[in-house]
Amino acid sequence: MLEVHQAEGAGLEACSAPAIEAPDILTSPQLHALFDILTHHETYAEVERFKDPATIAQYGYPFMRRGSEGTASYATRSSAPLLADLLRSIVLPIPGVRDLPPEFWHTRFQGVLSKLSDAELSESYDKGVLGTRKTLATAASVVHEAVSRGMLGGVSQHPSKDLTKPYDRTRATELVRAWEDMVHELVCGNLVDELFTCAAERPSLEEHSPAVQAAADYVIIHLATFIHHVFVLSPEGPYLLKLAEYIHKLIPYTMVRQTLRIGNAATMINGMTRLLLAKMGMGAVSNWVGLTQNADDGMNLLQRYQDKILILNCLRIISLVLSWDCSDFRKTVDKIEKSTRGPPQEYLDIIREYVGRSRLEHDSSRNKSVHSEVSIIAVILDNAKPGLLKSLSASQHSQCLEYYSALLAIRDREEITKALCRQNPDLFSRGVRDAVSAFDHIIRSLHEKVDLREHISAAETFIADFIETSRAKRTPNGISNNTAVDFETSGAKTRAPSIEDYVSLLRRSRHFLYNWLHQVAGQCPEIREDFRAWANRTIRIFRQGRRTPCVPPSEGVPATGVDTQRKGAAGALSSNLQALYAALPATVKPSVIAAVDAHAKYLTELETLSLKRMQHILDDMPGDGILSVDDNPECDANKISICGPGMFLSRWQQLLDDTVVAPYVPSGPLRRGKDVKGSLAQGKTVSAAAKDGWDPSALAKLAERDAPQPPEVTAVVEALGDPFCELLVDLLSRKGVE
Repeated sequence: MLEVHQAEGAGLEACSAPAIEAPDILTSPQLHALFDILTHHETYAEVERFKDPATIAQYGYPFMRRGSEGTASYATRSSAPLLADLLRSIVLPIPGVRDLPPEFWHTRFQGVLSKLSDAELSESYDKGVLGTRKTLATAASVVHEAVSRGMLGGVSQHPSKDLTKPYDRTRATELVRAWEDMVHELVCGNLVDELFTCAAERPSLEEHSPAVQAAADYVIIHLATFIHHVFVLSPEGPYLLKLAEYIHKLIPYTMVRQTLRIGNAATMINGMTRLLLAKMGMGAVSNWVGLTQNADDGMNLLQRYQDKILILNCLRIISLVLSWDCSDFRKTVDKIEKSTRGPPQEYLDIIREYVGRSRLEHDSSRNKSVHSEVSIIAVILDNAKPGLLKSLSASQHSQCLEYYSALLAIRDREEITKALCRQNPDLFSRGVRDAVSAFDHIIRSLHEKVDLREHISAAETFIADFIETSRAKRTPNGISNNTAVDFETSGAKTRAPSIEDYVSLLRRSRHFLYNWLHQVAGQCPEIREDFRAWANRTIRIFRQGRRTPCVPPSEGVPATGVDTQRKGAAGALSSNLQALYAALPATVKPSVIAAVDAHAKYLTELETLSLKRMQHILDDMPGDGILSVDDNPECDANKISICGPGMFLSRWQQLLDDTVVAPYVPSGPLRRGKDVKGSLAQGKTVSAAAKDGWDPSALAKLAERDAPQPPEVTAVVEALGDPFCELLVDLLSRKGVE
């Protein structure tokens, strides 16, 4: 529905484009660009398909479809081939996960997913903002896209890389080279075994080789960029930080360490659970979510529900948190209903009644809003009584939108509570029991052989350091005039945390992770060997040549004309993509080639920009990586970074920016995600109000000012999207047979 509107706009651009002669054979950069377009579209399309309750039943193993007579079977052609391949190839074989009973997947997990899909949770289009679910779904899609592209294309075999040679860790190009060398040796060499051995014998993985040390810097910079994007550039960042502070204050670290001293593992687990439940009283939970301050704890959950199993207490906590989270949205609803200048009650009753209607009616209204370019409120009122909208002022229309958005938020939380906490049978509780049983042997081994108290202290230190790093920084110079904020009391200025701040945090904290890996690998050999075997099996998935092409050369498909081993092609899928392109009508190929060439140029620009941003961060960082930016006298506060490397961030932002949002006025053009960037849903405003000295929306726009604009590739998706999906289904089916 929304894609149709996007395609119409793209068609106008395609008509005005000059005619070009389309080649019969794609070059290496063209194959790479085509591969990127199709995987980017397919991964998010699969996420979107889960809105349909039938998707999970047609997913295939490990989920089941049930016939009308009660028979159950696994679908042979998956409705989400990329997600299914990722789950089956990487997730299901993980030690602990592989021990989960089949019923966990096709009864417990599938049941919860089906309930959530049946609930028809709200759309960003209707609410007029990019909600938390949209943000998380797009982020997960981009990560999944990168992994799936590696699984499909694979890493080609080259001569072994010498990881012991020196790498200049002050140069971005050297970090990229180290990362690529390490990936090659992981997939095609013996680096997996060497890293497991190194973890067992040495206190730091970076002692393995200079390449691993430089690759660690590469990972740290990208991870710091991601954290910065979530907690600084995202409008939800200050709210998430506030929740992190509440969680940190709520956890009784000292008592946890004392409980871990209990020798018997079963007694320890039971005592730990009781401790946490006793600590989390009613008032503590409400204070934790930020809805009350210093509320009376009253009777704690363990005392009040001691006759029930511990899992039910956990479910009650989930239910309470979601219920309290609705309170601000209910305040918005009450405020509008009681407003003397608000919409008439008749209008509000129509909106409230519409929220409870069927999925079919909601989809129909949304389609009408898209094609007519009118607000969703205009459609709702017009369907109820034509002409009703004419008597509504602009201010009242805005209040109707807020009212509708708040009602949707309340309904979402109520439906999630029903799916997780009010099912009969209780699928969630049974799933938790299955998970605890599956990981029981790992928990017991860790408790017996590793001093977990040390690592609890390390986690406490890291979380406290993370919270402090995420606060606004006082500095005589801001990043720019747009991001510096004056304190009225002191006259000082603040700046938002920079990527360099998070890089310093991760660098000075990485020894916590290395120490944990060293102790587990050295003292729990059975766990180490289980994960070593899993890692070796999993890493082979990313090796080129593990699959035979679905379209053999004997079928008359033109050769690609490129070396599929070269960086820039589509790897193992080069022949398949060439075949899909060759099958296109001659009239379609020119528009496809034009879009592919534009996208290839866009990817090159993104890669160049990513390298430039990484070098900027390296130039601002102290050599030893111990000091923060503020503690380094050589760092210029005007040069600290608010945008970092990583092409995945640009693709993530593209998904958010392209999201279609309903008009804010009764009749007007549709909005995009980029138009509502920084906006929060009504009811979250109070919780997220403590922005602590910076404007996430202004920073996000500042960070994107030098980013290239993605080209229009609708012609490629329309021509090859469905054939590519069929190709993936065939590949997955063949893999199951093999």
